[in-house]
Amino acid sequence: MSDVATNKTEKQSQSAPAQEIGRARLGHGLPPVFVDIDRNSDHPLVEQICSQIEEAAERGTLAAGTKLPSVRKLAKQLGVSAFTAASAYELLTTRHVVAARRGAGYFVLQHGRTMPVPVRPMKATTVSDSWLSSDVFTHGRRLASPGCGWLPSAWYSQKSVVGDALRRVARSKTDHLVNYGHPAGFDRLRQHIARELSERSLTVSPNQIVLTHGVTHAIDLVVRTCLRPGDAVLVENPGYANFNNLASRHGCKLLPVNRGADGLDLETAAELAETYRPKAMFVTTVQQNPLGTTLRPTDAFRLLSLAEQFDFLVIEDDIARKFGTEYDPWLAAMDGLSRVISVNGYSKTIAPSLRSGYLACNETLANEILQTKMLTGLTTSEITERIVLEVLSDPDHRRSVDQISTRLTQAREAYKLVLENAGLKLLTEPDGGMFLTAGWQVTPTETCNARRIAEDALREDTVLAPGDFFCVSPPESIWFRFNVAHQDTEPLQAFLREVPKRYGFGT
Repeated sequence: MSDVATNKTEKQSQSAPAQEIGRARLGHGLPPVFVDIDRNSDHPLVEQICSQIEEAAERGTLAAGTKLPSVRKLAKQLGVSAFTAASAYELLTTRHVVAARRGAGYFVLQHGRTMPVPVRPMKATTVSDSWLSSDVFTHGRRLASPGCGWLPSAWYSQKSVVGDALRRVARSKTDHLVNYGHPAGFDRLRQHIARELSERSLTVSPNQIVLTHGVTHAIDLVVRTCLRPGDAVLVENPGYANFNNLASRHGCKLLPVNRGADGLDLETAAELAETYRPKAMFVTTVQQNPLGTTLRPTDAFRLLSLAEQFDFLVIEDDIARKFGTEYDPWLAAMDGLSRVISVNGYSKTIAPSLRSGYLACNETLANEILQTKMLTGLTTSEITERIVLEVLSDPDHRRSVDQISTRLTQAREAYKLVLENAGLKLLTEPDGGMFLTAGWQVTPTETCNARRIAEDALREDTVLAPGDFFCVSPPESIWFRFNVAHQDTEPLQAFLREVPKRYGFGT
């Protein structure tokens, strides 16, 4: 009989009370351990038994070496079939919670409180050059994280939608659970994206879309395919740190184009383009990271005109568009993907754990990028892409995105007051998004700069993102990028108020 059939039969029986599963004696008595079977639960009986024994082992209620009841005895005590009891033990053995000894039975392995305490990652004390691209992901989740780039997990109200999607994909009878996917990515997801983009005024075919492991992977594929060491690239200053780091590591020459409250300095961009003949420009049109500003339509037209005049590609980071408005300029649609490459992902709108994104461009370039994708990492995960499609097809997904957008608007206004009360001034007034940039009108020195202040904050268990990480040329003042979604602001506010006193500036 199958496990599913066994569960169905056993659910029809009368619900049994919590059952004692064993009281082993290894020199002295141990407290009884109970498994509470819920026959109305959606969780299979095998998983219920397994998870509760595993939890008891982790707590130390079942000590290492404890002999568990035999399969027959466990089945009798819990009122389940021998098949279910044996399956639970098999799963516990696979998870290394128990060990099966031939002729002797099942014994709890060293676990939980009886295990040596694992060595915790060493606490960060310096803000290294890899701080935003690596160290924040290592240390930031266990500290106050106003300097991180992700939303709090509690903001993803569609966690149940993701879970339901995962279960539907797991139950499907296809080869995607074991085989490589299509080189360009799951075809139905690419078709969905193409339809969605076309409905928003960008006519595109699935053949122009390549699925990736998120936006950073998409950017890396573009850099590897379209740029060569020594190529000049126009970048926003301040701008997206990951692109700057990737292009620099690839040997490209970064040409900073200032972006601020007045938009992009396209006069300087034109001069740089004429002098250096860049191969590309990287730009975030909507709710730029770190400033939170959206490009003005006149700047968008002017930028595309420069790209045409000087024959360079435009790499458009479009990840925040769903948090913007229908009136925001869209370079990919304005250009028709002739020389614009659009990169996007789902870390902000679904969940960062899925690591899924895409790029859209002209079909010839898409084929070249596809070859790079296969040479550097083969296919992306079709399982993940099927889950993403399931979520995108759920009506609750759009509502979830709207809720996140509303929460960000409210959080931004509250965060402005926090920074103002701490004595900081905004660099720009954002048009939306997750970030605020603020600091002091103080010229950085070797002993007084954003990185040193961030290291002081680390000693007080707070992660900050110094402004110089987003700049190609040194910033003229001391400032930081703040993630407004992380509202644990009382320690931050107290720390920021002390900074002028510690460093001897301000009144």
